[in-house]
Amino acid sequence: MYAPIDLQTSYVTQWIGTLLAIAGLAVLAHGLWRRKRYQTHLDDEDARYAGPGRLKDAVREGFAGAGILVIGLTALAYAVYGDITTQTNIQENVAKKYGVESVEDRGWRGNALRADVTMPDGTVHQDILIVFEDSGEPQISRDLSGDATDGTE
Repeated sequence: MYAPIDLQTSYVTQWIGTLLAIAGLAVLAHGLWRRKRYQTHLDDEDARYAGPGRLKDAVREGFAGAGILVIGLTALAYAVYGDITTQTNIQENVAKKYGVESVEDRGWRGNALRADVTMPDGTVHQDILIVFEDSGEPQISRDLSGDATDGTE
């Protein structure tokens, strides 16, 4: 049985985390700015919100911004964890099926991984395309038992 390969979740989580972190920073900065203005009484006469709880409202805005920022940073941490897990699963699945020593990621071409594959005897096959089935099983169309290749075939 092969470990699952999930390429989408880490990217989606990375973008959502980035957007939440940016929004959280903006809301937090605005809340701190409002709090400072209210504390220094700069807008006592022309304030849009002149109620007695305006300082508490600014503090709540700061807490909300900090909460959004924490959620965004947590999503980014989860994205990093997901990417590391995916890379580990790719390495283990290819090693399990083909007995390779290492797989060095060279980028993706659609749904195929372009990689340099090192065999246990030190032979390096460059620019190998590896396609993963839904089960996580890797498929390499090139024969890895021959001499090393430089990708110019």
